[in-house]
Amino acid sequence: MKPNIYFFNPTCELAVANGSASYMAPVHLRKFENELCTLAGILARPNDIVLVDQLPNQQFTDQLAGAGFHQPAYRNRDAVLSDSKFLSDTRGFLFPWGWSPAAHKLLWPLKTGCCIEFLSSPVAEWQDIHRELYSRKSSLAILSIIVDSNISNNMITYNDFPEICTSHDQIISLQRKWGKVVVKAPWSSSGRGLQVLRNDEYNQTNRQVINGYFKQQKFVVAEPWYDKVLDLSFQFYSYGNGTIEYKGLTSFSTDQAGHYTGNYIHELPVDLRPELKEYLEGTIPELRKILHQLLMSSDYSKAYYGWIGVDTLVWKSSDGKYKFHPCLEINCRFTMGAVALSLREHLAEDATGEFRIFHGKEGEFQQFCDEKLKKEPLICDNGKMMEGFLPLSPAEKDGNFGAWISISKNERMKK
Repeated sequence: MKPNIYFFNPTCELAVANGSASYMAPVHLRKFENELCTLAGILARPNDIVLVDQLPNQQFTDQLAGAGFHQPAYRNRDAVLSDSKFLSDTRGFLFPWGWSPAAHKLLWPLKTGCCIEFLSSPVAEWQDIHRELYSRKSSLAILSIIVDSNISNNMITYNDFPEICTSHDQIISLQRKWGKVVVKAPWSSSGRGLQVLRNDEYNQTNRQVINGYFKQQKFVVAEPWYDKVLDLSFQFYSYGNGTIEYKGLTSFSTDQAGHYTGNYIHELPVDLRPELKEYLEGTIPELRKILHQLLMSSDYSKAYYGWIGVDTLVWKSSDGKYKFHPCLEINCRFTMGAVALSLREHLAEDATGEFRIFHGKEGEFQQFCDEKLKKEPLICDNGKMMEGFLPLSPAEKDGNFGAWISISKNERMKK
């Protein structure tokens, strides 16, 4: 089986917004990419290759192997891209975290050795339509169809429908209508490119940041602030030929500013209130069906090959009723939800877990991991994780970022 090539570039949306094949992310985001680059290895097969800025240490790879993860080969990105022998080898697909003009330029030397299936796929070359698939406008188009279909009285209505804005005056008008407003850049992800405007507050900092969005991306998307209860993401896979496969449901967490912080490994948190669980059980199957159908009939099914994550959320209205936002955004790239689905396969039957992203001062992730590994040593049975702590990225002394998973016995599953 020919090896696939993986590469972790979660700044792909910023690169798409910039549009230049020479785009380079800000220094702190490049550090984030470099220190979490091993996450791509969670998705890879044992014979695949993951391109990294720095090779992970032996202790880290031994820890993953001991937890039942079959490790891919990690290769230094700059070294292989200048290695004529490596470039001449045959391979399967190229799988960056997400495509952009910059990703195509970087990986271009590897394309000649790729299989015909990749070379004939819609992501083998950058196309204008790909920029639109990354945009929040595409999410709004699908959301509009869902709202028109009236699949549930508990879904978002046009009164709360996000709006495209090209001026500050439009945003201020929506503040008067909704009160607290969230303003999002058209090309952004994981809670970045987001400004939260409080009631009757639109300060100079907000204006400067949003001016930047207008200057680079021409417009923004504004929506009301929801009293959020739960974030959910439906995971799909497009084969680029009109076929899309449903992969699973994941739930994730964000901080108060809306930035992504981690995933629950199972579909839903185990401590859901009974009335919320009942509401979800009555809503999710139909929503999953209509999302699948809409993606199948959209450009995502023919102009894109790879993972698709449709983020949704549940919130509580002013009258105390649960409401569903069925299409908050569509991510046509690898997602942390895809990582969570892969991690799910490594859990013992009666275990549950949480996957988290760490951000701190230099060396804090290493200290955090050392303490957790002593207090919560990982326990496995037959290659499955039962209980304990495991780093999912190397804990280096100069690192600011990290990824980890915490596993515990799920008493509710036993009942």
